[in-house]
Amino acid sequence: MTFADFFERWEGQHRIYLDKLLQVAASESDDDAERESLVQQVLTHYQEYYDEKSIAAESDIFLMFSPPWLSSYERTLLWVTGFKPSVSFRLVKQSVGADLNEEQLERIAAVKEETRRMEGQIAQALARVQESVAAPTFCELVKREGSLVNRGDMENAMGALKVALLRVMRDADALRQQTGLQVLKVLSPAQKLKFLAGTSRFWLLSRRLGMERDPTYTFHPEPK
Repeated sequence: MTFADFFERWEGQHRIYLDKLLQVAASESDDDAERESLVQQVLTHYQEYYDEKSIAAESDIFLMFSPPWLSSYERTLLWVTGFKPSVSFRLVKQSVGADLNEEQLERIAAVKEETRRMEGQIAQALARVQESVAAPTFCELVKREGSLVNRGDMENAMGALKVALLRVMRDADALRQQTGLQVLKVLSPAQKLKFLAGTSRFWLLSRRLGMERDPTYTFHPEPK
């Protein structure tokens, strides 16, 4: 199964989970155990995505930085192959901001500060990788790529580039997951459902807008 095949299936399951989140969040039940169980199911769903993405990136890291399964509009929203982690704080404010107490606000602010710091480090790491591609040595290898003498050097340079990009992508994905988990730790079970529902709605809305704004988008998963 290609990652594109997986993504298509994963998106369908994601919509089902959104319906469940909205249903349980709207219910009159005070069963926190039910809420926490659903939260764990959704987190497992996200973990599956990151696990499959990491495996697929080992085969073609460049594909992750320009994924054909996303519309051109969606690709403009990407930060190191996904949404910027700090988007979570805007979604918290929109979904449960009015329900947070002073202690929760202070804890969210602390997570936000740390996330911004880590985003800066990852952005710098990506910039260093991009600068290495523009460096004279790499450019010279590209110009002389047809030479048998330099083919090995070119392969080594490309290998190093792929490793560097893979490391940056995994660091960004780890921060996305870490930020989400830290935010969830601050929230009550009922607030967790609203936050996860808001996150899902944001992603699916971006996807829908991408389809509408990019009428030429006709991606189909590669045949097995």
